[in-house]
Amino acid sequence: MYWKLRRCLSLVLFLAVCGIATLPLQSAASRANLPVLPEGALTVSKCVEIAIARNFSVVSASENVNESIGAQIAAIGGLAPSVTAGAGFGRRIQGPTESYYPEYDITVLSSGSTSDSYYYTFQATQNLISVPDWARFSSASHSVRASRHSLDAAKQSAVYQVKLQFYELLKSMKLAEVSKTAMQLSRDELDRAKALYEVGSVAKSDVLKAEVRVSQSELSLIAADNKVKLERSRLAKLLGLPVDSPINIDENLGEETPQVQVEDSVRKALERRPDLLAVRENLKGAKASVLASKAGRLPTAYTSFSYNWSDNEFPRTEAARDKNYYWSVRLGISVPLFDGLATTASVRQARARAAIADNNVRDSELQTALDVKEAMLGLDQATQTIKASKTGLASAEEDYRLSRERYDVGSGTMLELLNAEVSLSQARSSYVEAVASLREAEALFEKATGQPVK
Repeated sequence: MYWKLRRCLSLVLFLAVCGIATLPLQSAASRANLPVLPEGALTVSKCVEIAIARNFSVVSASENVNESIGAQIAAIGGLAPSVTAGAGFGRRIQGPTESYYPEYDITVLSSGSTSDSYYYTFQATQNLISVPDWARFSSASHSVRASRHSLDAAKQSAVYQVKLQFYELLKSMKLAEVSKTAMQLSRDELDRAKALYEVGSVAKSDVLKAEVRVSQSELSLIAADNKVKLERSRLAKLLGLPVDSPINIDENLGEETPQVQVEDSVRKALERRPDLLAVRENLKGAKASVLASKAGRLPTAYTSFSYNWSDNEFPRTEAARDKNYYWSVRLGISVPLFDGLATTASVRQARARAAIADNNVRDSELQTALDVKEAMLGLDQATQTIKASKTGLASAEEDYRLSRERYDVGSGTMLELLNAEVSLSQARSSYVEAVASLREAEALFEKATGQPVK
């Protein structure tokens, strides 16, 4: 029997050590798989991939999952058996002693002695019926699922922020191109005004107006270039990279029509929004906590087994181990009678937390529907804005062409030409902003409807 118990104990210890040793290796491996920033232009999907792996909010949410799993493992402790084993050796050394007997007037001197003792013990305890422990384990399991949904929500939030910043950077780059084009037009107009002034076709004031316009264009271009640098640094930060990282992105803004499906948007959002799923799991966990608190008034049943051996000599043979031992088996029940109102207080607190969690679910469902509504309105507005800005751009281009022709033949003024050039630059900027707004509205719609992160 001793050998069977020892083999069982050795197996349990071996599995526990293997499990503990594996955890840090897996964590280190997951950190080693972080993607390296590739060379060349980054697409929005590549930026999303990098952000999911390196964004600090996502990493923190991932650690929250590990923490909740640890709490779940701790909750298993009330359901799993408790096993302890021990062994020991003791040596007692008694020095020489002197004893005096006055009735005989005799002093007796005894020599010292040495005695050894050996022992080993094994004990196992298992809860048979413990409703509170089962309820706490259920609550911890819901917390794990909630944390995983929160991780998905963190990923979606990171995806949205990265897409938003990606298109903000791209918009600033396109607007910088518009500023460069406006700068070139201003210089062409200045050259044209100087040429006409030299032949006496226009007044000096036309040259001065053109020079002022060039100066204004230079200021706009400086601001636009600085805006590009700032937005690139902001994107690098979201990707978990140094803010001075030389990030190059794909400069394609995409099509002028929405690239998302809007059918059954609210229903899909209510079914798959990870933040909503998280609060629902929190509600389930809160209800399980109420049950755990109430179950504190219920009795629990347990069983235990213990084996002990001890002797003054080391057991060198099987026969020596088959004596000087005892073992026992117990079956018991524990009934709580009075705990100083601790259970009453725990139930009250758990019910309050459950009520708060229920309110959070209701509020989150309404907020989800509102987010979808807002995202759909944003898509519709961006689509209409593109149509209007495209029409305005065509008109501005034609107006600038006509104004330049009139000025070349002397029937138009420099002020009219400059106004047409400003209107053209504004129309080009409006069109770029409209297309970028559509891409941003798509990203918001994907987040609002809880589209899974690929």
